[in-house]
Amino acid sequence: MIATTALTQLGVDVVVAAARLARLASRDVSALPHAAMRLLGRLDELGPTRISELAKADRCSQPTMSNLVQRQEESGWVRREPDPADSRASLISLTDAGRAELDRARQEAGTAIAARLRHLPPTDLATLEAAVTVMHSILTLDLEDSPR
Repeated sequence: MIATTALTQLGVDVVVAAARLARLASRDVSALPHAAMRLLGRLDELGPTRISELAKADRCSQPTMSNLVQRQEESGWVRREPDPADSRASLISLTDAGRAELDRARQEAGTAIAARLRHLPPTDLATLEAAVTVMHSILTLDLEDSPR
């Protein structure tokens, strides 16, 4: 078994590399501002969500998130619907136009990374494919049910 300190360092390395790669890819996304892409991506991940939860997930204030949601609502990329659990609150969700914009932005980001991937040898590409599979496993791992 790998020592806890080695696992922690591996975790740090994964987080830093993933964040830098995401920033590199998003530089080449032409029309979608970074904050809007984060919001649309978060809604894709979470589904319909309250503004307070979006703000918490994005580590920003509720007024900041409300402002961002309002701008994306005006663009037609998100919509507000009453929260069935609390009539005073709204759930924010992606519209079809928002989904299309997110897909377009992700495609542009993927194209930007593909330009670099073309320079890697096939063995590195295979390793990267395996790493992406592992990253998806990490994202779906339920820590409540796993041994520690």
